[in-house]
Amino acid sequence: MSAAVKRACDTCTKRKVKCDKEDPCSNCSKAQIECSYRSPVPSQRHRKRVADDDLLSKINEYEELLRRHNINFCPLDNSWIPSPLEEKLPSRHQSGCVGVGVRTQASSETQAQNSEASVLGKQLQPQTPGGRSIGAPLWLGLSRDLREPPIEQFTQNSNDGREGPVDFSSGIMALPLVPVYLPAVSGLLEMHPEPKHIFKLWQIFAENVHPLIMIIHAPTVQRRISEVCWSLDAVPKPFEAVMFAVYALAVSSMKEADCIQLFGETRSILLNRYSTGTAQALAAANLHVTRDLEVLQALVLFILLDYRSDASVTLTGLAIRIGHKMGLHRTGTDSKTPFFEEEMRVRIWWKIRCLDSRSRRLVLGLPPSRAEFGDIRMPLNINDADLHPCMASRPAVEHTGATEMLYCLMKYEVAHWMRTSPTLAAYSVNPLDMVKSTSLEAMTTKRKALAEIRQIYENKYIRYCDPTIPLHHLSATVGRLFIYRTVFSCLHPRNQPEGGRLMSQADQDEVFESSVQVLQLGYEVRRTPFSAHLLELQAAKTQVDALVYMVSELRQRVSGDLVRTAWVLVERMYKDYPDLLQDDGKFSTGLADLTLEAWDVRWRELQRHREVAVPEFIGLLQAARGKARAYDGTLDQIGGAMPGEGTQIGFLHESLDWEFWNDFLEI
Repeated sequence: MSAAVKRACDTCTKRKVKCDKEDPCSNCSKAQIECSYRSPVPSQRHRKRVADDDLLSKINEYEELLRRHNINFCPLDNSWIPSPLEEKLPSRHQSGCVGVGVRTQASSETQAQNSEASVLGKQLQPQTPGGRSIGAPLWLGLSRDLREPPIEQFTQNSNDGREGPVDFSSGIMALPLVPVYLPAVSGLLEMHPEPKHIFKLWQIFAENVHPLIMIIHAPTVQRRISEVCWSLDAVPKPFEAVMFAVYALAVSSMKEADCIQLFGETRSILLNRYSTGTAQALAAANLHVTRDLEVLQALVLFILLDYRSDASVTLTGLAIRIGHKMGLHRTGTDSKTPFFEEEMRVRIWWKIRCLDSRSRRLVLGLPPSRAEFGDIRMPLNINDADLHPCMASRPAVEHTGATEMLYCLMKYEVAHWMRTSPTLAAYSVNPLDMVKSTSLEAMTTKRKALAEIRQIYENKYIRYCDPTIPLHHLSATVGRLFIYRTVFSCLHPRNQPEGGRLMSQADQDEVFESSVQVLQLGYEVRRTPFSAHLLELQAAKTQVDALVYMVSELRQRVSGDLVRTAWVLVERMYKDYPDLLQDDGKFSTGLADLTLEAWDVRWRELQRHREVAVPEFIGLLQAARGKARAYDGTLDQIGGAMPGEGTQIGFLHESLDWEFWNDFLEI
């Protein structure tokens, strides 16, 4: 007889009869049917307990709701609850009372702060004509993963003809970080393009890249290229490094189809060739011991090829040390230096410091310092045509309108404003930490600082921009993008007192407008003819946060020009990033649910005006999420009254899997 098993056979389990658990069992033997046993199903893992911080956060949220509705309750605090058993402890008065006193004092301070914040909230919250307080932002009702996304930017989409980033590892590896003596580099001459292609690459660089960096003098470089392009074997090593860097940056600003049409080779092949040539030319020019300004210019151009890589951090540090050896941080103190050389030294030092600030922030995660730019003056607002290598003194008049330095000066203006602003000087905390500060002092300083930098940008730069000139249009767009991005970050609910629960309606409106403008202006920046490689961070930063907030607010904002623009941006985002339409149960799922919830509200408003067009992406989202329905009925069939007529807009509360955040659309 076979050994007995612990579970009933499949047939007895289905019939719900007693099984003797033999193999075969008696019931199956009598019925002359096959007796089979299934393996036991492994027990499911217990769900992880909710973190204490999450529970306390929810309790505080519910307590705040009770306060707003004037409902009496006993608030949660950290006060010590005495026990009768404490009286039996001999050391009660010696040690126990100290703990009780500390906890009680902390509890009193907490209650006083909560009371003060509650009174302040009643003063700050706007009132409707009927006396009803306007609620907190809908953003607060989102899941924690939507409110605090681990990423903050979208990658360049593939629908606009731009090509993705190319690996520059071969070029980086060609540059030895340990000083070596290289009297000559074999094969460097063969890496140069044909003379006719040299002129074409220079033209592309001068149009697409040079206006965004302005660290070389274009007329001088153009003249020298025309002199040496027919005798490349006699090119000085420092200038040869500049030439290869110009080739590589020109190719990085081009599309794949243009590279094949003009040069007969793919973009990746050309980039790897010219970046490797730049590294080899820098090594041949004795980069590690140089004090040559031209070699330093070539190094900075080389860093700009891949300024977001880990290697760029090391190379930027090398550029700073070379600049220190050359005395760039003390430019302007020597009256014997010709003005042309002084101005070029000022320009490249500001660019190096900006690269260092970006590397610290993006790669190392360190905040830049106000003092890192030193006391060196800003570059002058003059064109390259106003400079000449033979000029010994500065021009008599500096331009007040827009020049070729417009874009660079607008970027440098932020650092210059941070070190000279009286508003920031009076603030005791680092201005870079002020954005996340939620104290009343910080909120007041934020608004003053925002008004100050907005006035500087508008009066000093943007009002002189001619939108018909591409560089002016780009500069004005990037300037406004910076302002709206800063407003969005400073006034966002997460950077408001009590997490935005006391946020005024005026601030909610301003943050919503800023989120729309961040997406709209970012879209315009990505469509400029200038190098998308150098502009990607300007266009992409904070897009995810702005998109989530905008879609969340669309659940209660149903009309107006800004709402129409917002829906155009939502449709454009789904068109440019098709991955958002995939029902993968991660980021796109949460965003789809949020978008469909907002569309339900928008659809009711459209029905009021007899507008029945349903965007294609909405249909795709409904099909992907299994929520498709026919939008051809009356308001009653669609869902009833509009918001404000006895209904409330729902929040997104479901728990989703958000691990995909870490690698979704990462640049």
